[in-house]
Amino acid sequence: MGRQYPVVLIIDDSPAFRDFAKYSIRTDIKFVNIFQAADAIEGLKLYKKYKPDVVLLDWKMPGIDGMSTLKAIITNDPDVKVIMTTAYDDNQNLLNDFMKFGAFSFVPKPMNRINLLKVVADALRERKNAKFYGQLHNIAKPT
Repeated sequence: MGRQYPVVLIIDDSPAFRDFAKYSIRTDIKFVNIFQAADAIEGLKLYKKYKPDVVLLDWKMPGIDGMSTLKAIITNDPDVKVIMTTAYDDNQNLLNDFMKFGAFSFVPKPMNRINLLKVVADALRERKNAKFYGQLHNIAKPT
């Protein structure tokens, strides 16, 4: 039996950003479970435990960076929707790298609440559609 509500995982070393993202998502996107991690190691543990639908992932973190974390997550589940974030400037090159390795989207920091909610809602919608079509495909398989 599948879970009742979608899961969003926020992996970011900034407590202020994690709180901002959690509050924004929880306020405007009802019926979603949100988990937070301050670094990639904790984030990957939570990822394995909760199998989130959407991951909001910072690129620059102490220890394991966001790009390595993105690769680990996408290798495990290519259908998960990973939204990369960073406050660093080289946005076009970063965007190309993130997309090359399977990110769903990229949102530069600082971001406003509306931009964050739009990209998270889009990612949740795409993930839901992918799961639905995957279930249809399994039903339609000949036995």
